[in-house]
Amino acid sequence: MRKLRATTLTLMTGLCAANAGADIIQISNANDSFLLYSHAIGGLFNSGTPYFTTIDLASVHATLNNWGIDTDGKITILPVNTIAGLSFLTLIDKELGFGDNGTDGILGLTSTGPASLSMFINDSEQDTWTLIQPPFGSQTMGATFVWGSVGSGDGFAWAGLTLGDAISYNFNDLDGDGGAIGAEAFQFVGWDVDGWSVISTNGFKTDSTSVFTGMVVPAPPAALLLSVLTLSYRRRRR
Repeated sequence: MRKLRATTLTLMTGLCAANAGADIIQISNANDSFLLYSHAIGGLFNSGTPYFTTIDLASVHATLNNWGIDTDGKITILPVNTIAGLSFLTLIDKELGFGDNGTDGILGLTSTGPASLSMFINDSEQDTWTLIQPPFGSQTMGATFVWGSVGSGDGFAWAGLTLGDAISYNFNDLDGDGGAIGAEAFQFVGWDVDGWSVISTNGFKTDSTSVFTGMVVPAPPAALLLSVLTLSYRRRRR
């Protein structure tokens, strides 16, 4: 019993330390609902909106790859703390940092968020995109991302999210059988006690679309975290 208490306390302390100050985005789709914890990645968005530079994009991929997360042929979605505030990144395929080498990958996206958010997009001069900004309420970004699938990618981000902000995403696979994006297209990544981890995955529906929403939510109470850790520990012992 003492060993169980000591182990649980150690896990609890580690999780609280890992998530101290972290922002949380709750993701909901047709099949699931889960939490993504944020963490900082330095050096992003120094160029100002709307420029998600290729160097920035490649650095995020390199960070995730160093944590064992494969981003090649995937749409990777994660919350990151940046100088622009809490940012929600969409990484499309893997960017090595040398820019586009073709145009064989194509993906459609419509995303809506509060009017207060900043927007960042990679290949802003190559992609076809529009940003509808009413005088109040929400704003909507519509884009057709085009990239070379060997060694390059694309990306998009909302930034400046705060508690209670809600965002929505509607993806459209325009690639057909091109193969730039794999069958299990989407991976949602968050920070946990061990670092960056893949929290959930899914693919496009049969109509080649994928829809989900996100909301910035408050951290769960420490007692709830303790219950989750204890339950997880008991399951592992079985």
